[in-house]
Amino acid sequence: MPRVAFDFEFDGRGFCGSQAQHELRTVQGELTIALSRIVGVQVVVRPASRLDQGVSAECFPADALLPHLPGAGNALRNLGLAMAAELPRDITVRRVALVDERWNAQYAAREKTYRYTVTVRGTKPVLEPRCWWVRRLDHPERLQPMADLLLGSRDLRLFANLRHDGSDNEVRERHILQSLWQTQGSDLVFRIRGTGFLYKQIRGFVGAMIHVAQNHRGVDEFTGIVNGDVMIRRLGNIAPPDGLVLEQVVYEPEPDWLTL
Repeated sequence: MPRVAFDFEFDGRGFCGSQAQHELRTVQGELTIALSRIVGVQVVVRPASRLDQGVSAECFPADALLPHLPGAGNALRNLGLAMAAELPRDITVRRVALVDERWNAQYAAREKTYRYTVTVRGTKPVLEPRCWWVRRLDHPERLQPMADLLLGSRDLRLFANLRHDGSDNEVRERHILQSLWQTQGSDLVFRIRGTGFLYKQIRGFVGAMIHVAQNHRGVDEFTGIVNGDVMIRRLGNIAPPDGLVLEQVVYEPEPDWLTL
């Protein structure tokens, strides 16, 4: 039986997260419904990442074991196009690939890159709502020095939340390869690349850094949390999901993607 890898894009605002949940609209649920309808039997779609409610993705790999490739001719392309036609308006498929039967979109991933957008201006943005709107930022120059502190392999659990399930007992050290703030007009864009992240950890990073940049707390307190000082309370709130986008997932080797 063929295993097919898909690469999806979706607007997370209309979903209760990416993972299937009973009686709730989720990305995995919509993907499973669409693909099962196309192949004519119930199949399981396995996503590469577990994203929170409201988080979007430009690159969201998943895989599924199919009883057959439906159709004739260029069956793989036709399958991808059929998925694109079957999915609701807030999800689409970008690429497809045939992969080894043992390939797993989650466990084969080597790196993930996320982007978080903060819009700083006096009035709320309406044309691009996938951002965190803040009215002021007193010390934007503090952002990059704090981001630099995240680089390397370390336990940064104090920026994350607990799921209150088995995942809370996972190894909590993560390797951060890139941690960069850039200015784009009235937007501040934080891009972070690593081997993996804990639950709500990136939003915890952003919430803390913005809190310090708004002059509510000092950089030394952020440094204390990075160094594991459990006596320091969380800096600010977990940033809202609106500004977070999964931008890239890297595999070694990459599947032989067919771009649609």
